[in-house]
Amino acid sequence: MSKTREVIRFEVIRNLKKPSFWIAAILIPIGFALYMGVAALVGYNVGETVEAGTATSDLKLGVFDEAHYLSSKKFVNSDNKEQELAEQESKDAGIAAVKEQKIDVFYYIGNDFAETNKVEIYTKPEFSSITDDYSMPIRTLMATTASENVDKIDFAVITGAINYETTTFDYKDDHVIDASERVKEIMGPALALACFYILMVVLGNRLTSAMVEEKENRISELILTSIKPVNLIVGKIISLMIVGLIQLVILVVPMLILYKLGQNGNLLPEWFQLSFDFVSLAQYALLLVCSYFLFTALSVIVGVISPTARDANSYSSVMVITVILPIFFVNVFMPAGTSTLTYVLSYFPPSAPIAMMLRGVFGNLPTWEFWLGLADIAIFGLLAAKLATYIYCKNAIEFTPKVNFKRLFGTARKSWKK
Repeated sequence: MSKTREVIRFEVIRNLKKPSFWIAAILIPIGFALYMGVAALVGYNVGETVEAGTATSDLKLGVFDEAHYLSSKKFVNSDNKEQELAEQESKDAGIAAVKEQKIDVFYYIGNDFAETNKVEIYTKPEFSSITDDYSMPIRTLMATTASENVDKIDFAVITGAINYETTTFDYKDDHVIDASERVKEIMGPALALACFYILMVVLGNRLTSAMVEEKENRISELILTSIKPVNLIVGKIISLMIVGLIQLVILVVPMLILYKLGQNGNLLPEWFQLSFDFVSLAQYALLLVCSYFLFTALSVIVGVISPTARDANSYSSVMVITVILPIFFVNVFMPAGTSTLTYVLSYFPPSAPIAMMLRGVFGNLPTWEFWLGLADIAIFGLLAAKLATYIYCKNAIEFTPKVNFKRLFGTARKSWKK
């Protein structure tokens, strides 16, 4: 254990001393904040543009209601001011007025309006944009007229203004489940899925690269003279998990602080209120730890069988694809889409972590299956670590340009057996 602790301490300190670690740790939250800020700004600007394109308060509007459908020519515009459409003598007169720029927008409702359900709009803007929409005034007038011709309740049904209230009972004890309770249930698996993905992206290739570099630089020869392979492999796996935890803390803590400040300052909308089920959080935190242990063990296997960094990148790509495979079949994890493939992906070790988390998000993971899946991931993580140790004993000082699988799974060197 003392040798394992030395490896853990050395690897953690070495990673924390690397500028690349802190650059990634700092740039991810900064990049996320910038992305949210730019997205909000772009959304705001688009909203401003669309609103500006649909505003009619500064426009002169005309109409020729040949069908005599409208009951009024006045409406309330986007500035909450009353605006009136000027009556034109005919369709041709209205079009001519637009061309001569006497009016900005002309609406024509023909005699066949009841059959065609069509209103013609004519305009001649100085600058044309796809965001321009001049139908709001006539829509308002026609809705007002329609509401006068039908009962209030019928108009609400037709326009979709009816409020629907759904009450959902729990399958087990018949208590009422509200939206906030459902949010609590999915927060655990959703956070675990997000954290696992971040760890894969940020630290996924670090341990594989380190193992290959030690072989290429022939450092592994020196290491094995003073430490057993099992101590080295376990130490590297645990050290990377510690580094990953530090990375998550650096990422999550600022986000929680910003959320709390926004909540206290009433800067967040009412619907954006996070609520947590701490039992669920604890369960999925355990799943996250076991999942990341399995992922790091698989990364070590890739590192110890790869003779060069190029080979390691190829094998890592295959390994990552098997891990994220459930994302390509996300529809099978929904309750309505549960199939044999759902269970295959849930218990196939590389894909099990993301599959279990997705099923938790969609509420399609019974408690007994959660613990069974957790045991599956933990057991295969330990087996992967043991296999990585065995392969390392065989392949630590192999410098051939190709992987020799026949020798790889032969008898381990006696001097390196634990």
